[in-house]
Amino acid sequence: MDRISLNAYAKINLYLDVTGKRSDGYHLLKTIMHTISIHDTVTLEKGGKGITIHCTDDTIPCDEKNIAYKCADIFFSETNISDRDIHISIEKAIPSQAGMGGGSADGAAVLKGLNLLYKTGLSAEELCALGAGVGADIPFCVMGGCGYCTGIGEIIRPLPPLCGYVLIGKGREGISTAEAYRRIDERGICTEQNDLFNIFSDAPSLSRIAPYCRNAFDEVTGLREVAALRQLMTENGAVCSCMTGSGSAVFGLFEDKAAGKTAENILNEAGYFSRLCEFVKE
Repeated sequence: MDRISLNAYAKINLYLDVTGKRSDGYHLLKTIMHTISIHDTVTLEKGGKGITIHCTDDTIPCDEKNIAYKCADIFFSETNISDRDIHISIEKAIPSQAGMGGGSADGAAVLKGLNLLYKTGLSAEELCALGAGVGADIPFCVMGGCGYCTGIGEIIRPLPPLCGYVLIGKGREGISTAEAYRRIDERGICTEQNDLFNIFSDAPSLSRIAPYCRNAFDEVTGLREVAALRQLMTENGAVCSCMTGSGSAVFGLFEDKAAGKTAENILNEAGYFSRLCEFVKE
């Protein structure tokens, strides 16, 4: 086998809080993530000269700065594979700079795809360890499904997957991840004490978890489009709505598909990016 294509699924943060900061500058998190059906398509093909990348989004770098490149590089280094001639094609569907883990999802797909192409037989845990050296969200994107994540996001306790529909909305307004964390640092760490693992483990349903969906970044960034998107979603049938990651995409949870489609159309007509998705189990 010289060529393989994989889906690289986006994630949302159903809950996200910053619990501290390490001496090396990395922030400690408490978050519940879930993969959703919107995805990039990552194709790996042996050949060419070195690690090369093509992406359908021309705003994304296709050199050593790309997470997919970094994941391929660390994979070859750690497996002692000398033949590093691989071409990576990324067909983007996940919005960029949205807090949906698009780059991390692509990197995770590269690790899993190379593991299959080169028949290295690495376990999911070993792939997670490689990915953690590149980005904190990559281990979760390797595992997929639903997970309670701590540390810098790389310590994962699996949770039962949810059923229902997820509406993604995004405007043009945004904020850098660095600026979002700076504002968190200014505010000071103030975490909730709910037993989220048991809440999300105990017969989870959208109505059951809705009161606990929260994003600390939403509380400090104050983006007007985020507030407008949340209001539109909750006014049109979402059981709850939150920003994901450090923004600026917003998700709304819907128990009824028809209501989700109606809200999707309303957001599109208002000029927002809008896509109705489902939860992905793994």
